[in-house]
Order: sequence, then structure tokens, then C-alpha cells
Amino acid sequence: MINIMKDAAEAHFRIEEQNIGAFAEMKGKGMKFRTRVFDAEGAGRLCLMEMKGPAGLMHMDTGVFSPTEKDGPLFSFDYIKAAGKETFILELYDTTISHPAFAELEEVKERYAHVPAHDPGEHWYDNLRLPVSDFKGGRKIRDDVFPMMRDYSELYFGILEECAPCDPDEKKKCNAAFVDGLLENGGPAVDAFRKMMGEDKTEEFLRNYMFCCR
Repeated sequence: MINIMKDAAEAHFRIEEQNIGAFAEMKGKGMKFRTRVFDAEGAGRLCLMEMKGPAGLMHMDTGVFSPTEKDGPLFSFDYIKAAGKETFILELYDTTISHPAFAELEEVKERYAHVPAHDPGEHWYDNLRLPVSDFKGGRKIRDDVFPMMRDYSELYFGILEECAPCDPDEKKKCNAAFVDGLLENGGPAVDAFRKMMGEDKTEEFLRNYMFCCR
């Protein structure tokens, strides 16, 4: 799944992998994380993470694209497989200056409306999430959600390529406000990182690598 996002980004922007030191391979609480970070020239930063649980009972792919030089929304996905059930989450967050809607993605969302929906629950960041976000869940949905991820990613990066350039410092402030909210209010991933890495390392990882706001 993470390669789908990487390939889509690379089709529109020149990407270069960054050295993230000890954050590339992390272990804790029975979990193993492998993370790769890429700078996308003229666009922003891509963070891709693969997580495996004890005895292979859980697997999660996570990707985040944080625009810094294009005024587009933050794009994230999670694909989780555990106990035979799959959960797939596609989210766009309005961390922008001009508030583009990326409404073209609605067509992809409608195309895969037949895939069982997943209820993500309520969160503090719901008001920042764009309506083209989507949530799927069930058993044996892989054959649907993998092409859905490909279609969604290719269209997102195509639209992003046409977005207006923006001041990177101003855009990073928008990304930072989102991260401030995560650190203040928490969330499943943030809480897991805190248990594994502690407060300071969690903040460093989120600000410098998972979300580009420094």
C-alpha cells in the first residue's frame, strides 16, 4: 500500500529520500516500525511507515504527504489488517492558506461506494477533515481498496501539481497548527508513539518527519 502512494507522488514530483537516523527503525511494546521520508521537490514531504505487531497478528501501513510549497491539503492514509479484518482510511485535512476543496476526488469516492463503510468515530480534528475523505472496513476488501488507493493518490497528486505555489514558512505554520492539536488532544497513533518513545521523541518525530512543519 505504501508503494502506491510513493509511486503516485513520484509520477508528479521528483522525490529524494532523507536520512532520518534512529527513527527509520523503531521497536517498542512488541511493535516494529519502519519509516522512510522523502522530500518532494517543489511540493512537500512524504512520510511512509510500516508497522508490524507481535507474531504478525497485526499489520499497518501509514502514509502522510504534507505540502509545504503547494497550497494543498494534507493527505494521509492508514491500512490496518488485524484478526482477519481490514480497515482503510483516506483523509484530507485543510492545512491550507486558500482552502481548496479538492472536490474532484468525490468521483473516486463514489466509484468505490460499494465497498463496506467504516465508522471512524468522532475526533477533535473532524472540522478540519475535507468531505472527500473516506473510510472502509470489512473482510476481504483488499481487492477493492488497493485500486481505490491508487486512483485516489494519482488524482490527489495531479491536482496538487496544479495548486498555487505558497510561502513554505506560512504553509509550515498551518501544518504545525495541526500537529499542535495532535500533541494536545492525542489520538491512536500519537498515544502509541508516546508509550514507545516518550514525549520529546514523539514531538520530534511528528514535527520533523511525519508532518513537515519545521
